[in-house]
Amino acid sequence: TDMKRGKRPSSSCTSNTPGSIGFAGVANGMMLLSFLAVSVSAFVAAVASHPPVTLHAADATADVVSLNACRSNSTHIGWIGNNGSGVFETMDEARVKMTKYLWDNIMPYDVRNAQTIGFDADALSSYEHCDSNAETGHQSVSRVMRQQSIIEGLSDGILNQTLHYSLQAKLLYPWTDVIPRPIYLEYVVPFAVVNEPRTDYRPLLFDALRESLKGYERSQDNRINIEGWTQTPQAQIKEVVKIINTRLWSILGRNSKPIVFQAVLTPRIYDPLSVIAHGHSSCTGLAILLIAALRSVGIAARMAGTPAWCGKKEIGGNHNWVEVFVPDDTGGQWLFLEPTPFPSANADDLDRDPCKRWFCTAERFNGSTKVFASRFTKDKAGAFYPMSWAVGDDGVPGEDRSKYYTSICGECKT
Repeated sequence: TDMKRGKRPSSSCTSNTPGSIGFAGVANGMMLLSFLAVSVSAFVAAVASHPPVTLHAADATADVVSLNACRSNSTHIGWIGNNGSGVFETMDEARVKMTKYLWDNIMPYDVRNAQTIGFDADALSSYEHCDSNAETGHQSVSRVMRQQSIIEGLSDGILNQTLHYSLQAKLLYPWTDVIPRPIYLEYVVPFAVVNEPRTDYRPLLFDALRESLKGYERSQDNRINIEGWTQTPQAQIKEVVKIINTRLWSILGRNSKPIVFQAVLTPRIYDPLSVIAHGHSSCTGLAILLIAALRSVGIAARMAGTPAWCGKKEIGGNHNWVEVFVPDDTGGQWLFLEPTPFPSANADDLDRDPCKRWFCTAERFNGSTKVFASRFTKDKAGAFYPMSWAVGDDGVPGEDRSKYYTSICGECKT
């Protein structure tokens, strides 16, 4: 078949039946090619009957391979690797692996409430390898959890909603094609950023932003609508981040009043639903809301911040902002921006000169200010995320980003 190494893959791998997912291998410098024919039923049949299958970048050239040609829908999902390869798996296998990842890295705050969130610890321990192979009689963890919801009067917690919309974003938005699985698992799938209250905000944010992003969705005939079809996924990510940071605060405002900044509210108002309900928050709550919104549409985002400027909280307090992962030919980079609620007329974006941000100055980043980024994966975290509202709490994995910000902001003239 076209999937064998050494033969160029077909330029389309869309199923001829509703509900297949897949991604071709990616070559360096590849652009989205949006108007490829939707065919090759034999290819799809092979994918459907033998997932997962690996495709290699060496098997194809940029002039024929298109991430959009491998359109996502309801039975198979694909991931792009850092080496340019792609791998297929069924939708249910993807759900299971997402669930297993979240369980393996569950934060200490969530252990006691794991079942309420939607985890089934017995089922997870029984399927250590995330095996949903029907031939072995194993049943997927996600299916076990879905079956629990048949108890009258009970839902299945926020976990399945989170998984559902994480996968829906893969179906709809083409930039998710170039986000490696480890990044997507850690910075899109999680239901929390730090220790904020766990609430069911993902469906609300996904639906609220959909109208603004209609022009970027994959259409039924496997094309990206007119706003995004000529752009690279990297350019799409940057533009969509700008759109969301511009419109989010008004879209989610109540009684025609947009969300605004108000100081000294963490930790009273800092989870997404509380910020929306009250209509205001300080930097932490605004950052968490923007991160949640970006994740809801499949953009990898995390919180960054300092617990104390120049290591001395008394001279200026703390600050938190947002980092976004943008893939590139070298693997990708984390770029930062500020949430820009109403009434700002010019929302921050990923292409802005860092020195234009109020806090990015040589005076603040003289070597004494420590900056960290939030993480979710436990075993790769070399530090924890220090929360100024929970001094001494080391429950959130973190990454020391001090050197990066000192190198960038330390060069900014005041």
